[in-house]
This record gives sequence, C-alpha cells and structure tokens, in this order.
Amino acid sequence: MKKHAVKWLGPVLKYGAGFGLLAWVISKYWDDKTDPVTQVTTVGLNTLLQGPIDFAWFAAVAALFVAAVSLQLIRWFLLVRALDLPFTLRGSFRLGMVGLFYNTFIPGSVSGDLVKAIYLAKAHPERKAKAVATVIADRAMGLYGLILFVAVLGSIAWAAGDPRLVANPNLQGIVKVMAGVASGTAAGFLLLGALPQSRVDRFAGRLKWIPKLGNSLAEMWYAVWMYRQRLAVVGLGLLLSAGSHFALVFAFHCASRVFPPKDPATELATLPEHMVVAPIGFIAQAIPISPGGVGVGEAAFGKLYEVCHRPESRGVIARLSLRLVEWLLGLTGYLVFLRMRAEVRELQQSVESLKS
Repeated sequence: MKKHAVKWLGPVLKYGAGFGLLAWVISKYWDDKTDPVTQVTTVGLNTLLQGPIDFAWFAAVAALFVAAVSLQLIRWFLLVRALDLPFTLRGSFRLGMVGLFYNTFIPGSVSGDLVKAIYLAKAHPERKAKAVATVIADRAMGLYGLILFVAVLGSIAWAAGDPRLVANPNLQGIVKVMAGVASGTAAGFLLLGALPQSRVDRFAGRLKWIPKLGNSLAEMWYAVWMYRQRLAVVGLGLLLSAGSHFALVFAFHCASRVFPPKDPATELATLPEHMVVAPIGFIAQAIPISPGGVGVGEAAFGKLYEVCHRPESRGVIARLSLRLVEWLLGLTGYLVFLRMRAEVRELQQSVESLKS
C-alpha cells in the first residue's frame, strides 16, 4: 500500500503544482487594472474572455500546430534511420502521438519520450543504447533549433531596424545570449570531427569502466559520433526543426489574435517580437514541473509580454489559446494510445521493473 501511494505521489504533486500555478496566473491577471499615474487601463482575462472570438485565427493555430508536430515526428524518423535502425514513418507517427498524449496529460515517471525510447529499444534489443540515443538527439536538436531560431531571426530583425527590437535592450540581450549559445554549441559539435578514431575509441573505453551504465554510455557516445559523421542528416534535421519552429511560433502569433484587441498597436506583440520571445517561452515550459508545462507556460509568456512592454494578460490568453489546441491534439493521441494500449502497458511494466 505504501509503495502504491508513493507511486501516485509524484503525479499528484505535478498536477497540483501545474494547475495551482495556472490558477494563480489566471487570478493575477483576471481583472482589468488601471495605472494610478498614467490612468491607462490594462485589459484583464475576464474582459478578454467576454469579448468576441476570431475562429479563423483559431483554425490557423490548429493547422500550424499540427504541421509543427508532424515535422518533429519526421525529424525523429530521420534520426532513427541515420543510425541504421529499421523503422517506418508510420511507426514514428504512431509512437509520436502516444508520446504527445503522455507528455500532455500524464505527469508520471513514464514520459512520452521514454515510451518512444523503450519501444524502439525493445524492437532492437541488440542496439538499445542507440535507440535511446535517437530520442535524446531528437530532443536536443529541437532545443538547439529553438535557440538557433531566436539567434538568427532575432539578429535579422534587429539588423533590419525593427523598431520594437531596436528600442528594447531586453530583447537585444536575449538575442545576444542565444547567439552565443548557438555558436558555442555548433563549434563544439563540429570540433568532434577533428578527433581521430583512436581518441574516440579511447574515450568509449573509459566510459565502459563506469559500473552498470558503461556499455550503454559508450554506445551512446558512438551514436553521437555517427551523427557527427553524417552532417547531411544533421543539416536536414535542423531544417525540419526550423520548419517546425516557424510553424510553432506562427501558431503562437495567431493564438495572440484569437481574442481581438481594441488597440492592436499597444496590446499585441509583433511577429518579430514573437520570434524572439516565443521560443524562450517554449524552452521555459519544458521544465518538467507539470504535465505539458501547464501553468509554467502561461506564467512565462505573461512575463515575456512584460519584456515586450505589452499587457501580460495578452501573453497568458495567447498561451491558453494555443494550449487548447495542444489538448485537442493530445486527445487524438489518446485514440492512438487505445489502439496500442497492450503494447504501451508492457512498456510501463518494463520501466517500473527497471526502477524497482
């Protein structure tokens, strides 16, 4: 009974933290607020929700989000095949949708990424570490893609003289930091190519001395090395990431327009601003505090809108609009889960047996 209670404690705490934070964010920005000095009124969520809804913008959000997820699943398929593991695009979409369902609604120890990794590892037991490495590489490439997105497009908008970026040192600072991280990461990855095979093997041999995990870590190191040797695959993966992030940022941009404003010039962030701040918000909500980053994303986008000198409630309502689409697609993943329920249950048992 005690072990069963502990098993449910983590998910309950994550749900509580996420929806508790979401409730706090909604209550904070619920009412209209009037600045006592400027007498400018900032619209609250209550007023926004009572206003009209532009369903054309909402349909655009849904289409763009589906496109973003599809490109991510194609990217994972590409990374799996790059390591010479038999896999199909259909399998990538099936597992990807189940993974989306888990990441969106299930805050337990078995994440969507873990479901994908264990499923692929069971299909290729002789190359388990490489199977797991594909999921890690896919997540790393997605994260790097967000950083690169901010660095490149933010720099272009800044150089082109976008007035909101030129006049906002905070946004300029974000672009500079992301450019530094992107450049350093790219340099480190490219320098791997300068290592002779003997040093690669020597490092793998040292990893094997690590108790229990050594062989798996060595195999994952070789997987990273294989990706470095296949720059064309990595380049194509980054192009897919760029397409996915374009769709995701445009989806958020459309989500910010679902509830039409009275004064678009002051209430809504521009597309260049969203290209800088939206990826940061997506990175922030990836922190595994709550299922699907619920609450965390709304809080992050509220603060990022403050950085843009826009009403924070606008950032919150935009994230809520996008989250509704995420939940709807996550429920579609649940239908795929029902068809694969026996296989997924077996994966859960495998994970739990590894932890016990």
